[in-house]
Amino acid sequence: MNILQLIYVLEVAKYHNVSKAASRLYLSQSALSQQISRLEKELGYELFSRASHGFYLTERGRQFCDAAQPAVDSWQRFQRSIGFENSRCKKHLRIAMGSRVYSNGLFHDIASFFDNLPDLEVTFITEAGFDYLAGLKDGSIDLALDRLPPHSLMNDWPPLDCCNLIGESQCVLMSPLDPRSTMEYISPSELQGSTMITGLEGSIEDRTLKETCKKHSISPGRVYRSDGIHTVINLIRSGKGIAIGPRSFASYYGVAAVPLNPPGLVYLSFICPADRSSSPEIVMFRKYLLDICKHRS
Repeated sequence: MNILQLIYVLEVAKYHNVSKAASRLYLSQSALSQQISRLEKELGYELFSRASHGFYLTERGRQFCDAAQPAVDSWQRFQRSIGFENSRCKKHLRIAMGSRVYSNGLFHDIASFFDNLPDLEVTFITEAGFDYLAGLKDGSIDLALDRLPPHSLMNDWPPLDCCNLIGESQCVLMSPLDPRSTMEYISPSELQGSTMITGLEGSIEDRTLKETCKKHSISPGRVYRSDGIHTVINLIRSGKGIAIGPRSFASYYGVAAVPLNPPGLVYLSFICPADRSSSPEIVMFRKYLLDICKHRS
């Protein structure tokens, strides 16, 4: 038996639900269930009665929690009394976040996750023109939440640990007043000669657009570039040009989004250098994002 197991039992007893408790503890549901089962086996009796509508303390379980709560409170007081919480060296996590984080409503969930980790300092990097791949390579950022660029732009890169969070239709973003905005689909041939709007020259957005145009044999007219998403959106909304992006931008930024035909999916991805992917805070954060994004695709 250890102090963590006491904390686990108290958390399950508080919520009557292993899934909810696991989420609060940043554990997988199976890991928490295993810890509870091991403790019960060691004790020789069940702490909870399992039912379809929840976990509820047995009489022995209530007695256990009555004894465990003062022990946990005492442990936390002990940590504070020796300055343990203040003396620990805080870790620093630097996260590059693309606009898809906001258009998919993830930012507040992300901030809430870090609210519960006071020993972790976090820097969010959100500039539209920031080259997060270069940041991952030189160590100036620890992970990125954005779209992975085409494989042709990632030659000679160190191994990355990536997982897809949310998939969306690849769309042409345009003004709601554009005559094409009511189309069910739009083909690449219908974009010939269009004014394109993208990131700064040489940025990931700019290079990705060039690859997309090359893939679909699109010859754009003039190109507007900006390192600010709001400038890009204002240009689109005012009818100055079009951009290629995810469907979620339509409702979030107030523009029209017409899916490309042939259709394709664009993913908001969790991207981290492979040699850093096993650090506890990154493992917890990745699991948390995967859990909350299950039903958002």
